[in-house]
Amino acid sequence: MIKGVKCIGLILIVLTSVVQAQDTTKVKGFEYSKLKPLVHFFTSAEYNPSSGVSKDFSFWLGRAQFGFNYDYDKHFSGKILIERTRLAGSINTMYVKVANLRWTPNNRLAIEGGIINQNNYIPFETLWGYRFIAETFQDRYYLMPSTDLGVAAYFKINKRLTLDAGITNGEGPKIDQDNFGKMKFAGGLTFNPDENWETRIFYHRKSSGETGYTAKENLFNAYAGYRNGDKFRVGAEFIYVDGFMSMPGIKSYGGTIFGVVTLHKTLKFLVRCDQISVLTQSGHALSPLSGSALITGFLVNPVKGINLSLNYQGFFPEDRSNNSTHRLLFSVEYRL
Repeated sequence: MIKGVKCIGLILIVLTSVVQAQDTTKVKGFEYSKLKPLVHFFTSAEYNPSSGVSKDFSFWLGRAQFGFNYDYDKHFSGKILIERTRLAGSINTMYVKVANLRWTPNNRLAIEGGIINQNNYIPFETLWGYRFIAETFQDRYYLMPSTDLGVAAYFKINKRLTLDAGITNGEGPKIDQDNFGKMKFAGGLTFNPDENWETRIFYHRKSSGETGYTAKENLFNAYAGYRNGDKFRVGAEFIYVDGFMSMPGIKSYGGTIFGVVTLHKTLKFLVRCDQISVLTQSGHALSPLSGSALITGFLVNPVKGINLSLNYQGFFPEDRSNNSTHRLLFSVEYRL
C-alpha cells in the first residue's frame, strides 16, 4: 500500500510540474493550452457480514487513472491514460489503459485507433455514471475489458441516429494478441428520439481459440435510458449471450434496471436491480454465477469532481444452497 501511495504521489508531482511548466518552459510546436490532464481515483471502505467471509472490514482501491488528452488541431486528438491494477503478487502494477489517436474529418465521422475504448458500454456507462459504486451490468458479470487494441469508427447519420463499428483483439489492452489471431467484431446503433431519451442495440462476435474455449461468443444487447436534467434518470439494459465466455453449450441472459433521483440540491438516492442466468446445454443454471443483485444507497456531490456514497450491495444466488452476500460500503471518488 505504501508503494502505491508513493507511485500516486510521484504522478501527481509530475502533473503539477507540467502545469507549472506552462509559464516557464516552451517546447517547439507544443501548445500547453491544448493539453488536458485526466485524473480519476476512487476507493471504498467495506463492511461485509456475509457468512464464510474472512474479512469483515476492509479498505480497497478501486481505480487510479492518470493521463492527458491533447488536441493537435480541430481534426486530430490523442489520449493517453495509465491505470493502476491488481495482478498476481502485486497490487501496484500499472498499465496503459488508453493510447489512441482520434480523427474527426467532419462533424459526422470519427475514427479511433490504438488502445481504444470499446463500444460495448456506450452510452449506458455515461448514463449510469457511478462506476465508483459499481461497474455497469456488462462489466460486472461478463468481464469485458472497457478498452482494447484495435480500431473503431463512429458515423452520425443524422441528429438522432448514430452508427458505430469496431474491430479489436478481444483480449483487452494487456495482451497484444492471442496465439490464434482471433478477433472481436462489434457494432451498434444508437437512436435518440429526443433530448431526454436514448436507445441502443448492440452486437459483438468474439472467438478465443484457447483449449476448451472453442465456441464463438455472440452477444446481443438492448438499452434504453431517460434523463430529466439532474433531477431524475432511469435506465434499463438486457443482454443475451450464446457461447458465454466462448464455452461450448453455455448461454446467458440477464438485465438491469436502475433509477437515480435528486432529493435535495446535490443529495441523490439510487437503486439498481440486476438479474443474470448462466445456463448449461441441458438448461441447468450454473452456480454461483446465476442470481440477482440489489444495489442501493445515497450519494452526495459536495463540490464538482468529488462524489461520496453510502451504499448497500447484495447478491442472491439462484441456487439457494449458496450463501447470499451483503456488503455495506462508503465509497469516495474524485476527478480532475
